Parts: sequence; C-alpha cells; structure tokens
Amino acid sequence: MNSAGAERTYGPNSRILLTSVFGPYAQDDEYGSRKINPMELYHNQVTREQGPFSLRMFHRSFGLMLIKENLDAPCTLLDFPSLPRFISEIRENVYDIIGISAITPNLGKVQKMCELIRSHQPGAVIVIGGHIAAMSDLKSRIDADYICKGEGIRWFREFLGLDTEAPIKHPHIISGFGTRIMGFQSQDKNENTAAILIPSVGCPVGCNFCSTSALFGGKGHSVTFFDTGDELFEVMSDIEKGLGTSSFVSKDENFLLNRTRALRLL
Repeated sequence: MNSAGAERTYGPNSRILLTSVFGPYAQDDEYGSRKINPMELYHNQVTREQGPFSLRMFHRSFGLMLIKENLDAPCTLLDFPSLPRFISEIRENVYDIIGISAITPNLGKVQKMCELIRSHQPGAVIVIGGHIAAMSDLKSRIDADYICKGEGIRWFREFLGLDTEAPIKHPHIISGFGTRIMGFQSQDKNENTAAILIPSVGCPVGCNFCSTSALFGGKGHSVTFFDTGDELFEVMSDIEKGLGTSSFVSKDENFLLNRTRALRLL
C-alpha cells in the first residue's frame, strides 16, 4: 500500500471514483488486439455464426452500477471513458478511493490507469476488481493497494465502515442500447428493451473450468442478494415502474438452482 493511503482512515464521507477501463476497445494497439479482446458479446459470441445478420448492441458496466447504488458515500462512475476523459477526471477532482473493474485482456490498460492515478492522485487508494482479480500474479504486475476478488458491495461497505448487512438496492438498468443489425438502428425505447436483474453472483456448483465460480469462492460458494421470490418480485415491480419495461434479463449464473425462489416468483 502507498504510504499516504496507510495513514488515512476511510468512512461514509470518503470520495469514491468507480471506473471501467478506458477506450477505444477492440483495437490493435499497445494495449491489446481485436482478436484477444473483441468486446461485443452478441456480435462476437452469441450471434457470430449469423454473419452479417448478427445482432449488435452496447451494454453498461452492470457490476459498477450495482456497487455505486449500494454505497452511502459520494461516488462517481465513469462507464467506458476515453483516456483523455479519465485523465481529466483525476486531474480536476480529488478522490480518496479509485476502483477499477476490468477483465484479464485489459491488464495493460489497468497498469496505465494505476500509473496515472499515482501521478495525479498519489494519496488515493487504488482498488482493482472484476475478472482480472482472478489472476494469480496480479499484485506483482500492477501498482494497486487492494485486489477485490469476488463481490464488491460487501467489500466496499466493510472498507468504509458501513453496514455490510444493509438491504441491497437494485439499480434501474436497461440491458442494452444502440441496437442495430445490417445497418438498421432500432429505437432505444425502454418499453422495447429488457431490464437487467441481478439476483446473485457466483455459482455454488464449482465446475473446475469456471472462472466465475472460482472468482466468488469456488464450489459451495455464491452471494445471493435476494433470497425469496417475493423480494425479487418487489424488485422487478420497482424496476418496471421506474423504466416502463416488463421484460427482464437475469444476470445469474444459475438462476433456477434456487428452485424454491424460482417457483415462488413464478
């Protein structure tokens, strides 16, 4: 840990910046290549065999949005900023904690962002999370103070001295935007788009090839945000009221594994 961070204490008034890695993405540049980091889920994975008929769309950083919603502290979120935008943010505003979420192919960008933070905000604590946290040698490859391996809400609440058992607040998030196919751009209306629902993270099954299960503790471990079908129904009703949509995409590794909750929701 840097000496400035070691001398300070952190609480509900701590100023927090949460950010994804900077763009542009899926480029052949000093930070990676289009081949190893194609970025588009639908176009490059889900519908890639459809060729020119493949669906394309953009998504938000759902994990960071969920963490921000559940911190009773001043918190700013940069979602896919450009490098100049990130630099201007840490030049013009002072933060106590800066959290970066990334996947493994973006290691070079995380290294660069840590260097910039140390230069412009030497007193800030740097926290790294997301799937990149599963890298066994990550601490030796980046200049960060903490690696958050697993669920981030409890981690930040505990670090800030907040109530770790406080109810989870689910943000109102549309699953995708900028949807297009064969050059045709759809209208981004909430009523035509599904909302994101995050009942839990991780998976207790613990398949030995699964990075997600390993990230959240392995076999027998997962983090459930909403235990009952009644709780989930209240969350979905609140999202429907806020966004005007009645369709949902469940971001859960194995939603039906909790049979009692699923049947009650049904």
